[in-house]
Amino acid sequence: MNKKMITAAVTALTALFSAASAAQMSDQAFVRVVHASPDAPAVDVYVDGTRTVANAAFKAATPYGEVPAGKHKVMVTAAGDKNTVVIEADVDLKAGTYYTVAAVGYLKNIRPKIFTATGLNMDKGKAEVNVYHLSPNGPRVQALAVDMNNAPLLKTGLAYGNKGTLLVNPMGVNLNVVPFGMTTPVVKNLSGISVAGGKSYSIFAVGLVGGTGAQAFDLVAVEDKLVMGSMAAK
Repeated sequence: MNKKMITAAVTALTALFSAASAAQMSDQAFVRVVHASPDAPAVDVYVDGTRTVANAAFKAATPYGEVPAGKHKVMVTAAGDKNTVVIEADVDLKAGTYYTVAAVGYLKNIRPKIFTATGLNMDKGKAEVNVYHLSPNGPRVQALAVDMNNAPLLKTGLAYGNKGTLLVNPMGVNLNVVPFGMTTPVVKNLSGISVAGGKSYSIFAVGLVGGTGAQAFDLVAVEDKLVMGSMAAK
């Protein structure tokens, strides 16, 4: 077999595998799990009886992983104890949709809160920043850009249980989270990270305003990534 024939064969095989992969991905939804209940223990997550997330502590946020589109039964239990069920829910996942499934509220009334997105950021000139207010006793808040004369970034603020999305220039992040309509008190400052064009990020506001120790109000920042296999059996 000459060099041209080998090159053609490799090209054909690559195209075949790419097409097969694309066909397989077209039947998938993408799911991540966030533990945002400040007084709940570490948890395991089961999808249709299979453990897909193990020992996720408060503030844990998994990457997105693929899950077949369609109807599924999701169960959240105390870590290592499948009989202690904290959340049980039926979900219907749509192919190509990105789902953030957050365990929110206090343990006594913990529930799942589901946010959706149609994809990850593809704009090379902008960074996408998603802000989630998951602090059960937190007021409506505003994010102020400290290095831009405290310019407010969320037009109407953000109330508990809601998500806001910003497209910003690539930059180093220096934000103050404050009660809506005010510049003080600063509930939490977030700095020391950078956001890049063409990427998506999430900031989860979790914990309790006025709380102490592990339950204190905090901002958890992650890059939104799809990691194939991350929702496989654990």
